[in-house]
Amino acid sequence: MRIIVKSGDTNIDIPLPTNLVFSKATVWLANRVGRKYAGDAMKNIPPEALHRLFAEFRRIKRRYGSWELVHVISSDGDEVHITL
Repeated sequence: MRIIVKSGDTNIDIPLPTNLVFSKATVWLANRVGRKYAGDAMKNIPPEALHRLFAEFRRIKRRYGSWELVHVISSDGDEVHITL
């Protein structure tokens, strides 16, 4: 996964290992912390759905390699690009 932010003179490029971001440990952590601190937002999301969602992201990465998730350009010319 790669996150690129371009804003005027500043460019930020953050490479992240996809298997680390979407690992089973991260699912467990997101589930625990999300239910503790954002209970209202997480009340309609069953824990099994998080497991399936993260597993699907890992499968997409293995199958397609690189896949564009977000590409946003603001009216100021700032740009955010997230690639799986």
